[in-house]
Amino acid sequence: MRNTLENKNQIIKTEVLAGCTTFVASVYIILTNALILSDAGISQDAAMMATIFTCALSTILMGVVSNTPFIVVPGMGINSLFTYTIVNSMGLSWQEALGAVFVSGIIFTIIASTNLTKILLKSIPNTLKHAITVGVGFFILFIGLQKSGLVVSNSATILSLGNITNKEALLSIITLIFILVLHIKNINGGLLISIICGTILSLFMGITDISSISFSSFNIGAIKDVFLAMSLKNVLTVPFIVAVFSITIVIVFENMGILYGQMDAIGKVKEFERPFKIAAISNIIAGVFGTSPTIVAAENFSGISQGAKSKVAAFTSAILFLLSIFLIPALKIIPNGVISSVLIFVGILMIQTFFDIERGDSIDSIAMIIIIVMIPFTYNIVNGISLGFIVYTVLKVLTGKYKDVSVSMYLLTALFILSFIMNISMGIVH
Repeated sequence: MRNTLENKNQIIKTEVLAGCTTFVASVYIILTNALILSDAGISQDAAMMATIFTCALSTILMGVVSNTPFIVVPGMGINSLFTYTIVNSMGLSWQEALGAVFVSGIIFTIIASTNLTKILLKSIPNTLKHAITVGVGFFILFIGLQKSGLVVSNSATILSLGNITNKEALLSIITLIFILVLHIKNINGGLLISIICGTILSLFMGITDISSISFSSFNIGAIKDVFLAMSLKNVLTVPFIVAVFSITIVIVFENMGILYGQMDAIGKVKEFERPFKIAAISNIIAGVFGTSPTIVAAENFSGISQGAKSKVAAFTSAILFLLSIFLIPALKIIPNGVISSVLIFVGILMIQTFFDIERGDSIDSIAMIIIIVMIPFTYNIVNGISLGFIVYTVLKVLTGKYKDVSVSMYLLTALFILSFIMNISMGIVH
């Protein structure tokens, strides 16, 4: 009896630490998302509050309904689509863009609540589903390398190695070494320990200055500016319909790709439908509270690596999101060098799943390579998925293997081609 109680306490402790780790690894999203949404005309304080409440409520729902440890956050990349394409290029107001998010969330929820989810999962070859996880891993790794300054733009070669003697890059390298050593040694809470140690080290290196912390400048009441501010008055116009179509394509397949890999990592692939439905509902919540579309966070892999498997980790992360309302100024002291090392680590974990992929025929391999390469190279998850699916279907048809392709896969391919055509015709590049 005593051993059972001790084991239960240890599991809870592990889950709580893992939930803390996931939160710390993803907290940068609150600030980054607000910065991007401010370019759409939403105040940064309002955007931060909307992001926090959306993350907290969606993550609580995820834990309650599906008993999984996953947090849900505004997607990095699709927030740029929201601001720079839908608002700044297509001319929708940010209120109308929020309306498009809300409508997309409803469509996604309908898809996730019907047999369409099972049909989609069965119609997509397992090789391609695993390739999406690997591709997203390279994407996260690439973002981490950029954020750390280890990889920089170069006019001659596009990319090159950054200045590794730069303080931020050096901090990222040292923190990453901490993370990898503690991970290899299976130290409980190792990632969280590394984040704390890296932040303390940044103080001694002169990267972080705690004297600049101020708790008086953040306006909590700003949430009233965006809560229920969405507009549906132009719902039948072409720009609004194209915006809804573009957002829906991204959130359905980005969530499907990331969530499949995470469910596989915690051994719950057969229970995919419940968390997928919550991922859909979270986009309705995003539209109501006033933030950009949401996805199941890729940073969940950081918590999974620390033992996150259940709702305890999700509740822990959700509570920390709510508490961050009062701690945002303090959370700003976590430097880019530390966050980037976490992203690099998360990317490595996701890429490792490549070795678990079953080998298909040459067409499978080609499509997998397209997905894995094009996700980071186009800086867009759905672009990589779309191109991989199109190549897979076209090659199957041209080589006489058209019977190997399901009807649903043909429809998906047609949908992706239509998406490209609509985006080109509207001048959308994302």
